[in-house]
Amino acid sequence: MVPTKDLRVGDFRLLEVDNRVVLPTNTDVRVLVTSGDVIHSWALPALRIKVDAVPGRINQVNLFGSLPGVVYGQCSEICGANHSFIPIVVELVPVKAFLSWVDTIKAENS
Repeated sequence: MVPTKDLRVGDFRLLEVDNRVVLPTNTDVRVLVTSGDVIHSWALPALRIKVDAVPGRINQVNLFGSLPGVVYGQCSEICGANHSFIPIVVELVPVKAFLSWVDTIKAENS
């Protein structure tokens, strides 16, 4: 979560993150979800998704975003101190922009 003092104009307090999940539009995406500590619940209401992350188990959910944009969600389980403030941000971008983003990330990490 981005601290309030670091927010830019237009950012949402308690919802903005420093690393967004970036996914391509018009593409079926399978997301595997698990947890290393307690049960979390990955919820993105705008995409009609809520999936539990359970230690020792792998759950899956399929995503399909038809329009580019930014979708906000949160962990919907109060699973520990400050866990109710775990934001989730998914940025849906066209496939060409996604592939360009992947190339940029690869270049930064090599």
